Amino acid sequence: MAKARDEALAATRAKSELLATMSHEIRTSMNAVIGTTGLLLDTPLKSDQRDFAQSVRNSGDALLTLINDILDFSKIESEKLDLEEHPFDLQTCWEESIDLLAAKACEKGL
Repeated sequence: MAKARDEALAATRAKSELLATMSHEIRTSMNAVIGTTGLLLDTPLKSDQRDFAQSVRNSGDALLTLINDILDFSKIESEKLDLEEHPFDLQTCWEESIDLLAAKACEKGL
């Protein structure tokens, strides 16, 4: 029974390490897609082209969030998550968070 438990733990660690590696590699590529799309959106585009590029950008952002979550969970599972302490100003953090959401809220008429 101990051997089976050890094998299961080793398999779980291997899975977590694979997920962490894959997530990192995918995240790097997704950041390139998002960055390049941002550059494209900074150029003169027709209305439909801008809509398509913005759709790619929004989808890339959503995928990156998902990838980052997978990476975080796999790091937790493989016991490789390092927490760091950093001082911060709560009001500045709050205001910057609101700034990030304000444009989307305006688009939705909120």
